[in-house]
Amino acid sequence: MAWSSLPGCPVDVPVVLRGLLDPDAAEMAERALGWFVMSGPMSISATMPAVVPYLLRLTADRSVPRRKELFDLVLLAAALSAPTDPDNPRQPAIGGLEEDHPERALCRAAFVADADRVRRLLADDELLTGLGLDDDDRASLVEAAGL
Repeated sequence: MAWSSLPGCPVDVPVVLRGLLDPDAAEMAERALGWFVMSGPMSISATMPAVVPYLLRLTADRSVPRRKELFDLVLLAAALSAPTDPDNPRQPAIGGLEEDHPERALCRAAFVADADRVRRLLADDELLTGLGLDDDDRASLVEAAGL
């Protein structure tokens, strides 16, 4: 991955992703990753689509510290990458027009490319226990992955 080719992508992303594997650094790495993949309170950055495959792999690995917290980031990516309905005046007013946010479609494409892993995550009882995954969370992830 050429991280420097992504608009606004910090060069530290690979370091942060590796940090997610270290029990001593995982919490700080997870926090930093959250800053990198969000461009605002309710919008994903251009970095998120490139990070989604890593998040899915890391979340699927039971040895990864804080994998439940990483799954929360996966769910957030799925929800915020949903296409806006131009017929619903509130959606574009809140999230902007779809054509102004290509990162959403790229993020959905990343989920679709890894749909089998998404399916396995949704069946991972160990991961889902205690998460409080609601129907909207599940629907967002299923829709993003094209399942």
